[in-house]
Amino acid sequence: MDFIIEIIAVFSGILSVWFAKKENILLYPIGSLSVSLWIYLCFVGEIYGQAVINLFFLVMNIYGWYNWSRKDPSENQKVQIKFSSQKENLLYSIVTVLLFFIIYWTLSNIEIADFDWKFVLMESFITALNFTAMWLMAWKRVENWILWIIGDIFCIPLFVYKEYYLSVAQFSIFIIIAFMGYYEWKKKSLEKQKT
Repeated sequence: MDFIIEIIAVFSGILSVWFAKKENILLYPIGSLSVSLWIYLCFVGEIYGQAVINLFFLVMNIYGWYNWSRKDPSENQKVQIKFSSQKENLLYSIVTVLLFFIIYWTLSNIEIADFDWKFVLMESFITALNFTAMWLMAWKRVENWILWIIGDIFCIPLFVYKEYYLSVAQFSIFIIIAFMGYYEWKKKSLEKQKT
């Protein structure tokens, strides 16, 4: 049964990332399905940080759906693809580092039978990156794709370790789509700056 759930989670996850690349709002309902299934799979697989990140993704999917649908009051238009300022990038970096330490401390204090500090360290790093990436995606910041690429690269050994091999294929596809998404969003951002 878990294998069937994993297939659905993988397929809907890939589809949602493809819609994100295309700046299509369907990424959010399809992404909500995918992350809901991942919450279950990660909890069962004792990948608690990833279960938490997927719960956060579910909340951010709802928020992103709302944010992409509304008009930005300051610009009187829908949220536009753009680069973050240097100040914003510094703030996002600080928040990501703080999240890493908070997540690591939290996961280190959960009693797990087969506690492996290297595994928890990697999971904390990925989770902190993904928190920030999801926030940036909800605000259509180009940098979100860079964080997804880094996080997805680190997810591959994590999911090999837990023997979720379809997930390894999924993250490999995510990396390819994220590179394409980065270049597509970068191009759109630069074109908007010219007008």
